[in-house]
Amino acid sequence: MLNALFAVLLAAMPQGGVPEQAIAREFHFQMPVAREALAEITASAPGASWERTAAEGVVATISLDGEYNQDLILTRGGEQQTFRVFLGPVAAGVHLLRVARNERWSAASAGLNISDVRVAPLDMNAPEYRAISHAPILYARADTLGRFTDAPLLTWYERFPQPDGGETIQYSIVYTNEDGGTPTDALMARWGRTTDIEYVYRLTFDRAGNIGDEIYQAPDHHDLKFQGHKLGQHPFFLDATLNNVFLDVGYSSIQYRFVPVPADLTQHSREELMDEDPWIYRVMAQEIQREGKLRGGSHPPTIADQRQYLYLELNAENHGSALAVWVKLKHDPRLRSSHLGRLDFAISRNGWFRTTVELPPNTKPDDIESVGVECIDARDPRAPMNGPAPDAVLHSGGKAFLLDKNYRPGANVLGLHEQLTIKSGEMVALPLSLPR
Repeated sequence: MLNALFAVLLAAMPQGGVPEQAIAREFHFQMPVAREALAEITASAPGASWERTAAEGVVATISLDGEYNQDLILTRGGEQQTFRVFLGPVAAGVHLLRVARNERWSAASAGLNISDVRVAPLDMNAPEYRAISHAPILYARADTLGRFTDAPLLTWYERFPQPDGGETIQYSIVYTNEDGGTPTDALMARWGRTTDIEYVYRLTFDRAGNIGDEIYQAPDHHDLKFQGHKLGQHPFFLDATLNNVFLDVGYSSIQYRFVPVPADLTQHSREELMDEDPWIYRVMAQEIQREGKLRGGSHPPTIADQRQYLYLELNAENHGSALAVWVKLKHDPRLRSSHLGRLDFAISRNGWFRTTVELPPNTKPDDIESVGVECIDARDPRAPMNGPAPDAVLHSGGKAFLLDKNYRPGANVLGLHEQLTIKSGEMVALPLSLPR
């Protein structure tokens, strides 16, 4: 999306080879006009691994013309990672961008290697101009600093047309995990992952481009009107709770300015963003391991190695019901469920959703004999059972996959199915598409 923009203006690179670990790198660039500036920074963290205590990752501080601008947190160790960030409004002329290892907040044995930096003005005629120019600035939660927990990995935006010809833009973030809120086993059952995905901010434009409502997700998942400060058109938010929701006041010593990527989730769940950036699964799993949340660990409730699960995406509409997925393996009399026999772990929301089913270690796709979806009566048993029995509509589409040894999603094992209505007390078998 941004390649054409970055071809317009390249940073002046220093001469010579890139050192294994650079304490700081400086780059000059020129802005032909006063404009919002975007940067692409390619970096790695030699010696770091997100699963190892005291070597988790590195924080890189970006300064512009000698003033603090933002930070990057590198979660992928020695693997090169390209960050797309916005610098905010920048005046015309020559500028100095400095990227340096943040000694205070980086892991002791994690280095920093900056291999490339490119800067360009944001094209005002680009289709993503409005979404990028209003993207949120996020202050890190203070108790994550130096602890390498609940790190933001990806920001995206969705666009929703309005009847008056305007539109709503909504921004969301994927975090490595959440330190509070939903327990780990419930995350896998209800959401099909242990990352934390939260919407941050949405704003509505009328047909003429004027801003109407500005809403953000506050503690206890309340929607509140934004009344905070902005840099240009970028609102500031503080990650304020252990389950990563926000305030429009307050600050910490680190802020993030990710360029959001566009997403159309009309045919997928939010977790599709993880499938498109599969490295997120590995970082997700590494944090769970380091924090003692794997089986046998010190932080119950624990889960199995995340490569032992079948990940499922389905689209359903519940009517007083909840859904659970069951999997049977060949030559095994047992069936295993997504909800672990708990009604509160079943899926009661509508629309696209993810869940998982734990399977034995080293299960392969062709070990799967059947996948079924059960409809459960979710009504309060203490209330009179009047009216029709609950049911659920399972819409067509969906997928299911295992993670490979590198935590990358494998091939879809679900076949095509038509729309189905399932009554409470019933289960339907889904067609499979397995390797021969």
